[in-house]
Amino acid sequence: MLAVAVPAQAEVTVVDPWVRTTAPGQQVAAGYLRMMADQPMVLVGASSAFADKVELHDVQVDNGVMKMRQVSEMALEPKRVVELKPGGLHLMLTGIKGPVKAGDNIPLTLIFVDKHNRQENLNIILNGRTPAAYGLPVHGH
Repeated sequence: MLAVAVPAQAEVTVVDPWVRTTAPGQQVAAGYLRMMADQPMVLVGASSAFADKVELHDVQVDNGVMKMRQVSEMALEPKRVVELKPGGLHLMLTGIKGPVKAGDNIPLTLIFVDKHNRQENLNIILNGRTPAAYGLPVHGH
């Protein structure tokens, strides 16, 4: 479990951060985690030295077709868990520097804004894991 203390005693807790393993040559990887804040916070972005870009994404089903769309932010309400998971909200790492293997540790910075519009960064590590480790299908993202 990771936590960061920010001015005005705000705290964000991140639990079980992981990134899906990738095939050689694959240029994207999906990241997942659970987070909770003790005060209103908004996740406005993320970055990683392992990827050219990290975006917040959501998956929606429209007429039986799954569609992924970028989300500009994710609100965290006090004491409520926000889960980034396969098939829903997640992080999309694009332009990754190499394949993600089981056991890899991928550094990532989550960027939050508090109710006073102050930016706070939280450095975490995404652990490389196979989809099978979570009982998920092994097909690509």
